[in-house]
Amino acid sequence: MAGFSYESRMKLTETMRDALVKKGANLSECETKMLPTKYYYNMPEDVCKEMRRLLRQSASGKLSDLYRSTYKNVVDVCVGQARQEEFYDALDAMNSYQMTAGWYRRSLRSESYLPFVESSIRLLWAYAHLEFYGGDLAAVLTGAVSEELYDHARSELHYSWILAAQIDRGEERTIQAVKDILFGENNTLMMSRELVLGIVMSKNQELYQDLGRFLLAARLQEGARQIVCETMDAGRPEAFLHLFSVIEEHDLIRYSSVKRAVSTWIGIFHEKSVDRISGKLLGMMGQCLRDSDFLKEQLASDDAIAISCALWAKGFYNADDAVESVIALIKNGTKQQKMTASYFCQSLQDEKMQMRAAKEVLLSCPEDLELAACFCLALCLMRERLSMRSFGTMASIIIALTTGKCANQNPWRRRPCFGTAQRQKPFMGF
Repeated sequence: MAGFSYESRMKLTETMRDALVKKGANLSECETKMLPTKYYYNMPEDVCKEMRRLLRQSASGKLSDLYRSTYKNVVDVCVGQARQEEFYDALDAMNSYQMTAGWYRRSLRSESYLPFVESSIRLLWAYAHLEFYGGDLAAVLTGAVSEELYDHARSELHYSWILAAQIDRGEERTIQAVKDILFGENNTLMMSRELVLGIVMSKNQELYQDLGRFLLAARLQEGARQIVCETMDAGRPEAFLHLFSVIEEHDLIRYSSVKRAVSTWIGIFHEKSVDRISGKLLGMMGQCLRDSDFLKEQLASDDAIAISCALWAKGFYNADDAVESVIALIKNGTKQQKMTASYFCQSLQDEKMQMRAAKEVLLSCPEDLELAACFCLALCLMRERLSMRSFGTMASIIIALTTGKCANQNPWRRRPCFGTAQRQKPFMGF
């Protein structure tokens, strides 16, 4: 917007942060680290690590219970009293959403809240921003705030979780603001990925239909179509399935933006091979999502695309189920099936799941060096978790495998744990 710049927005961010630091002067060191930072991707890693530890120990395993019991003071600083139950509702909904991110993601979900620890902190920041703007999301969406705040919100407010929570709580002003943006004459200013995310993260079937109509009305607006299609897998399964059916029924796969989106959903994105995405692949993906018997048939085949579609469809509902299928293929599948499963594992973005599969390969197929190499990415992720001594031990075993000195033996079984004899730990932390 005219008159505003990156520098002016950063100055406003600093003003907001200074006010929060002053308001939270009595916060613990840990909670102080959870206050919004100048840069969106600067996460307090030590706090995230501690939150994951507490979640694993928690009886409920829910983020909302963790914030109520351990981080209530920072919630009071960042979230207005009237919005705190809404904040906890938004936390509870997170495990219904996609657990992975980026171009090379897959549309995976997990019942666990562990993948959403960082998202929970960003949600806290989003509420802090909203309070700074006056606490009214509908007003921000429609531009009923000062021009300076509106400009700041367009680039700095990541509001999708808040929008979904308010839609599900039936806040009519917010819902109407969404409809006005979708179908109003001037729908370009706040028509964004965040808006689409908020819709597909909500439970509102009517808004799913509205978004489907918007997708069809896009016609020559490739950018608008790209926003919807590359975002629709990040919310609830019901939203994705509705929009997926719109794409199928109206043959939208003919558009390059839709092809890009499909390749991103399934995790085979590459700038130079987007044109390979076809209606046949889309149909197979849809059938795997809707027909469990068909899905099982694809898993039993030797077709890499069919296996990829089946694993993707399993993970779409529950990533743990997909990993169980990967392990079954490692134990009983053909070489082609195992190799395809390894590619799926590389996009899981969950170290524990990747390690489960890698462990099974090393235990079940110790003689297959090629297969071990395909799963080595998960092994590399251990570097941050292991001490250098332990990592050296693991490296020596890998060297033994790759040099062939372990013929007819499985060193992974002979050495079931790391550490000294006085302090034995389960193998690889399992």
